[in-house]
Amino acid sequence: MTFVYKWNSRELRKIILAILKSWMADNIKRLNYVQNYSLQEKWIKKEEEKMVLIHTENVDDLLVFLSKNFPQIEKIDIN
Repeated sequence: MTFVYKWNSRELRKIILAILKSWMADNIKRLNYVQNYSLQEKWIKKEEEKMVLIHTENVDDLLVFLSKNFPQIEKIDIN
């Protein structure tokens, strides 16, 4: 599953450790400085964010855990 995170790197490290220590995931990969471009009304908005790839056997439990404890992590769907 893929998530994005836009805030402090130190906080993201704490979140990753919490997810692993809770046994909600068995592998997490973090990609730094992903560029996000979005079209606004008359201009293009550019943001830097971090992408987090989380491997888990139980997707539903992970989503519940993240929504309760870390709502700042946003799930994205990659087609």
